[in-house]
Amino acid sequence: MATRGSATRTKLVETAVRLVGELGYAKTTTRAIAQAAGVAEGTLYRHFPDKASLFFEAVLQQHQHVVDWMDALPARAGTATVTANLTDCLTRLATLRATILPLELAILTDPELARTAPPPGTLPGPPGRLAEYLRAEQHLGRLRTDADPSHTAVVLLALLFGLAMNPPAPPDQNPVPALPSIADAVDIIFTGLAPEPG
Repeated sequence: MATRGSATRTKLVETAVRLVGELGYAKTTTRAIAQAAGVAEGTLYRHFPDKASLFFEAVLQQHQHVVDWMDALPARAGTATVTANLTDCLTRLATLRATILPLELAILTDPELARTAPPPGTLPGPPGRLAEYLRAEQHLGRLRTDADPSHTAVVLLALLFGLAMNPPAPPDQNPVPALPSIADAVDIIFTGLAPEPG
């Protein structure tokens, strides 16, 4: 049975999800979330240190299966191929586009959310698991040892973010040249753009 504290935390997360869906991130304040959840704003801050923490938990809770898969990613080092693992990883992360992308954009424009960005060099949550995976592959000799795993994870996620910002056009429209698939993009990153020797 859930404790009263965990029930309140769950209610805050559910309320945040509902309000963000109705109002968007920019207009969803901690005061509005607390009021809609029937608690004092101070209660919200006893459960979450800031608005960003609440928003991220709300987003990730909706996609727990992806979070669980990402938590196990570092243990996949040495299995399959690196490109197959990275393609699988980014494909799974792409399913978060509809909920993560608006939050990422809000972080760029909301000073309160921007202040809560992680310190340089640290990647929490799924991005951190991706960096751990890359580090494990380096130790196995399957990736260059001079590439910083955290920087590489950021590049891969930026690539995914870029692909997500430009979704394919509907089939009935004449689209601009097709965007690369995630597999194509991973291949470009993994093999590079240098010509083959010879």
